[in-house]
Amino acid sequence: MKLRLLTTATMPRDNTPIMRRLAATIILTFPLFAFAQKRTTTVVVPSKPSDVTSKTPVPQMEKGSVEGRTYKNASIGLELTVADGLEFQTPELKGTPGTLPLLVTVTAWHQEGLLSPRKVTAFYADALAYYPEGQRSTDAYMAKAVRGNRQTGYEPMEENLKTSFGGMSFARTDFRGPLYEAVLVKACDAQAFVFIFASSNKDTVDALVAATSLKLDPVRSGCRSTSSGNK
Repeated sequence: MKLRLLTTATMPRDNTPIMRRLAATIILTFPLFAFAQKRTTTVVVPSKPSDVTSKTPVPQMEKGSVEGRTYKNASIGLELTVADGLEFQTPELKGTPGTLPLLVTVTAWHQEGLLSPRKVTAFYADALAYYPEGQRSTDAYMAKAVRGNRQTGYEPMEENLKTSFGGMSFARTDFRGPLYEAVLVKACDAQAFVFIFASSNKDTVDALVAATSLKLDPVRSGCRSTSSGNK
């Protein structure tokens, strides 16, 4: 099973401001089910924060580290402990070489069969300064996720639910495709935090969410427990 975030960049030939097209694609491959699931969200973002008057900082993202079932990343103020039986893979930074990373991501899964991961928890943080002002809210980010999932055959079952996760208010949308999937999103001051839980059915996904522990430092993460799910 693989999770891969791919980025591509395009630049104009004239003197107009340089623009990059970030194509963030998460590919989940389950050999036993004989299918490859692709996630594609494409937005046009500038080569630097969207405007000089923006108050959204650009986070100095680092990969973080894995200790058993716990992933720690002080650069974004996050500590994530996944359900028992899941194993973390290597954290990754994604973005254009020579610039600040746009994404940090890590995946954990439980492999029940010889080849088939049947329980998956994935996380990524996305720098919001590279998005237009109107696309930096929790609702806007979730709408992007819904559009991307629909393009890959995943239909929303329950949309824009408000759920408490790690003492914070997150937006949650559940999808049904080859697997059942729950996507939790929270847009904070500098980055969007996105969690993806996938398995064969809703009960198992709900159990994955319930067994996951999240700690967000309010200063480093830019998230506040008293804030709503909509930034």
